[in-house]
Amino acid sequence: MKIKILVIIAVIITVIIGVTISMTLLNTANLPIITVDGSIRYQKIDGFGGSGAYYENLLRNLQEPKRTEAANLLFSNLGTSIYRLRAWTKIESANDDDDPNHFNWAAFNFNTDEDQVWNAIQAKNRRVTKFIASVWSPPGWMKNTGNETNGGYLLPNVYDEFAEWLTAYVIGYKTYHNISIGWISIQNEPDYVATWETCTYTPEQLRDVIKVVGAKFSKEGISTKIVIPETSGSSEAPGFISTIMSDPEAAKYVEVFAHHLYDTDFFNPDAGISYLQAVAKYRTQYSKPIWQTEYSYLEFAEAGTFREALLTVQHIHNVLTFESGSAYLVWELFWYEGGKGLLSINRNGSNYVVTPKFYAVKQYFKFITPG
Repeated sequence: MKIKILVIIAVIITVIIGVTISMTLLNTANLPIITVDGSIRYQKIDGFGGSGAYYENLLRNLQEPKRTEAANLLFSNLGTSIYRLRAWTKIESANDDDDPNHFNWAAFNFNTDEDQVWNAIQAKNRRVTKFIASVWSPPGWMKNTGNETNGGYLLPNVYDEFAEWLTAYVIGYKTYHNISIGWISIQNEPDYVATWETCTYTPEQLRDVIKVVGAKFSKEGISTKIVIPETSGSSEAPGFISTIMSDPEAAKYVEVFAHHLYDTDFFNPDAGISYLQAVAKYRTQYSKPIWQTEYSYLEFAEAGTFREALLTVQHIHNVLTFESGSAYLVWELFWYEGGKGLLSINRNGSNYVVTPKFYAVKQYFKFITPG
């Protein structure tokens, strides 16, 4: 009797296994075959990161031990490799000496942006090696409006002074803070006007400024690479790139093509694929890497949600896949409370919250090594 029972059990088990195998084969028979060929290389990755945006003081003012914890999370645990700075105008609030070929160093002030410098040092101490600085606006005295905010344009007769200011910025950050600015974006969003610091350029104006800045960098032995055009959206980038790169004198100074993604609906990432593909053609034509240097969604309704996190990484995926992008930077590594940023920091410095977006972007930041 025992033998019969064991035989019956064995038969049942055999039947169950056979049915399971058959069902598995049936379910997988129509699935697509995905082949991964590690020998095929597309683009070289330069890195991932973001900025402290306008709230660098939030991280610096966090109470210990929260401050060290947060800095470790952002600049070490996350895998950040690129930190974006603002080219600080206050180092030369007034013309140093009316001679763009002479640095009157006594008239420059490199102690005006302490929060940003503090953040950069924290990043560097945690092995972040790449720093890009973007110009939000030239100093007000260089513009037709006399103000850094609400648009305006760089006066043609001060192009040399502008080049001197940028050169002084790079030299000063290295000399006084030991921060090497590897890349300079001539203008953040040259196609956009806002109530904050902004400055507009036509493609032709940006082309002409690049010639002056590039020549100044070369003369002073500055190795910092020039980034263009950092338009507010990817659809506007081709017009700037084609105009600038068709001029050999300007083109020889350009090392990176960059843009933002604000012309693509955050909630429909694939709507911007055609824009990305259009920019990708210039990467092939000129053999220059493409960086996406700023994008985010800061509306309260979705900030800090898993939906925001998943949509963010879909945008990263699209830039890497359809544009062959080499770098992706989020706008805000941290922001004030309300679920915004990768770390959402209380304004009173008492605490911070790690948002779902931190863990989502970490899949790229941490596990795709620069190079």
